[in-house]
Amino acid sequence: MDETRKRIRLLDLIRGCAVIAMVLYHTVYTFGAMFRFPFFLRILLAAQDVAPPVISTTFLLVSAYSSTLSRGNVKRGARIFAVALALTLVTCVILPLIGIDGAGIRFGILHFLGVAIMLSPLLFKLANKVNPYLGISVCAVLAVGTRNLYQSGFFGIPVTDPFRSVNLLFPFGVYHAPFASADYYPLLPWIFVFMIGCFLAVKLPKEKMPAFAYKKLCPPAEFLGRHALIVYVAHQPVIYGIGMLITLILNH
Repeated sequence: MDETRKRIRLLDLIRGCAVIAMVLYHTVYTFGAMFRFPFFLRILLAAQDVAPPVISTTFLLVSAYSSTLSRGNVKRGARIFAVALALTLVTCVILPLIGIDGAGIRFGILHFLGVAIMLSPLLFKLANKVNPYLGISVCAVLAVGTRNLYQSGFFGIPVTDPFRSVNLLFPFGVYHAPFASADYYPLLPWIFVFMIGCFLAVKLPKEKMPAFAYKKLCPPAEFLGRHALIVYVAHQPVIYGIGMLITLILNH
C-alpha cells in the first residue's frame, strides 16, 4: 500500500494515551470525590483544574483531525450521539431510581462529539477556505472568550435573561442555576477547539505525515485508541464497582 493510504497509527497512539489518562483521572475522581478516600482526594485537589481540559482537548483535536479522513461523518456522528442519549437515559433516569444521584450527564463529551462530527464536513470546508494560522489563532481567542459562559459571559459580557432563563440553551453553554451535568462539554467553547483540529489537518494533511506516524509505536495504547468509545462507556461503571467493593471490604 502507498503510505498515504495507510492508517495513521500515531493518531491511535495519542488517542490511546488520552484514554489511559481519562481512566486514571476518573479513578481518582470517583475514589476521591465519591468514596472520599483521603489519598485519592489529595490527588484530585491537585489535578482537577489541569487534567480534564488537557485530556479533553487532546481527544477533540484528534477526533477533528480524524474526521477529515472519513467520508461517513454524518452517520458516525449520529451513532455517537445516539450512544450519548442512551447514556443520558441511564444516568438521569435509571440511576436515580436505584439511589445514585448526581451522576446525570445531559450534554457530555459524547453529546458534543456526536454533534461536532456531524458538522465536520461543513467545518472542514470552512477550514479549507481560511489560512490555517489565522483560523487557529481566531479559534483559540474565541475558545478563551466563550469559556464558562454561564459564569463569565461572552468575553466578560454577562449573558442575561431571557437567554439564561431558557435551559434549552444548555448545549451552547447557557443555562441557569437548577441545571447540572456530571460531564459537561457545551458547543461553546469546545466547537472552537474542534475547529483547531480541522485547521491542523489542513496545515498537516495525511500525505505530509512523517513516516513513523504509520508504524506500530505502542500496540496496546493504539488498541485503546481505536476502541475509545467502548472504553468511555464501560470504564466508569467498572471503577464505581471497584470502589463499592473496596468500601464493603473496609467496612466489613
